[in-house]
Amino acid sequence: MLGGRAKRAVNGAVIVTVHGTNDAELADEGSRWWQKGSTFAERLIGELAQRGISGIEVMPLHWSGANSDYDRLRGSADLVRLLRRLDKAGRPHAVIAHSHGGNVAQEALAWTRRAVTRGGIVSFGTPFFTRRLKSVPLAIALFQILMGAVIAPIMIWYLASILGAGTDKLIETIVVFGGLLAVSLWSFATGVRKIFHRSLAARRFKAAMSPDDWLVIHSPRDEAMRLLEQAAILSPHYVKTEAAVRALTAFAALAGVVATIGLFLAFGGYFLNPILTKISAGQFGLGMAADFTFLLLIPLVYGAVFLAIAGLARAGGGWLYAKFLSSAIHGGVLGAAFGGDGRFKLTGIRRLPPYLAAAKEQRIDALSFGGVDDAAVFVAAQKLYDTIVAAEGPESGIADPDSMWKRLSDALYHNAYMRDDDVISSVADHLAHAWARKCGMTVRAS
Repeated sequence: MLGGRAKRAVNGAVIVTVHGTNDAELADEGSRWWQKGSTFAERLIGELAQRGISGIEVMPLHWSGANSDYDRLRGSADLVRLLRRLDKAGRPHAVIAHSHGGNVAQEALAWTRRAVTRGGIVSFGTPFFTRRLKSVPLAIALFQILMGAVIAPIMIWYLASILGAGTDKLIETIVVFGGLLAVSLWSFATGVRKIFHRSLAARRFKAAMSPDDWLVIHSPRDEAMRLLEQAAILSPHYVKTEAAVRALTAFAALAGVVATIGLFLAFGGYFLNPILTKISAGQFGLGMAADFTFLLLIPLVYGAVFLAIAGLARAGGGWLYAKFLSSAIHGGVLGAAFGGDGRFKLTGIRRLPPYLAAAKEQRIDALSFGGVDDAAVFVAAQKLYDTIVAAEGPESGIADPDSMWKRLSDALYHNAYMRDDDVISSVADHLAHAWARKCGMTVRAS
């Protein structure tokens, strides 16, 4: 614990709260854990007051809360701006995040500079993503780097040549070629930043904070984390080889028909002109019969295409096609589960921040914490059932998904962290120690 008199006042400190998926609300004040006046906020403020830190302001970050990496990255950009404002104002601050709010916080902290006023970071039940740039954004980033690397030297050479030779249009020269130089340098820097996102983020984390600054709290009972972790490591075979062979064989029949029709559309005039000429001349003999032998191409073309594709399917193409389909389906499933609609491919789940892998960790192994145990699930389900039977209307019945989520979420371990006395005490200790260490202050023992 910390003891002694405070060397510097910490009144006016800010705790930025970042909610998780499906937990958004427009109001700053309310009953949700991240809002001002919530049970968690009031209990944490009380714990910090016991440690000599008073005047705490809870400042929620509002983001959509959608299961969308695009929205999470937008939320992280908003968090970057908020943290910079607090740092510029010289206000001691800390960040507490839950669930995917931890991913919002991680991406934001990767692009903020070192701040002496920033205290501890706390995340509850966050399945941290590892990420890789997707193919199309990667190609764009490479193009940006190429354009910057090619155009920037040319613009520098133009500027040096024109300015060295002297010109009566100095301003126009600087504006045009200097502007193109600036754009090319921006393009190059943007491409590098995209491609080396992870390594650059790790460097910034290493420079901006120590592993002791971030406290990661999670539990093996956390349903949401376990679900996403299992989704990341599973590699199911959605399509069997036999099914793929059958699909390719059916496609072979269709391809044979299409190839045959295409052949006759392309060369129909060549085959039909002799026949039409003989008909117009009234020549209905063996010559015309010989001209009709082109119809023998139908089974030949169809058979060749069909046998080629069907044979390839049985020679290993079916296995390869099954692997491709399974990979594509699994990628879609992971994309839906992870909300991978941003520019990065979300490749896996970790329990500690990938950019700060040595962060402090508190694992809650208890079978019950925050007032949740297995019986709570049945209690919540019974309450929901009673609501439906009572026909309370769409505002609180089964027709309102938000209401259903609120009723059932109280029975989830994933949402129990903020209700546990020991967790709140640990968070208060962590924030107090971090402010003491980084802001040069001491606080009294709780």
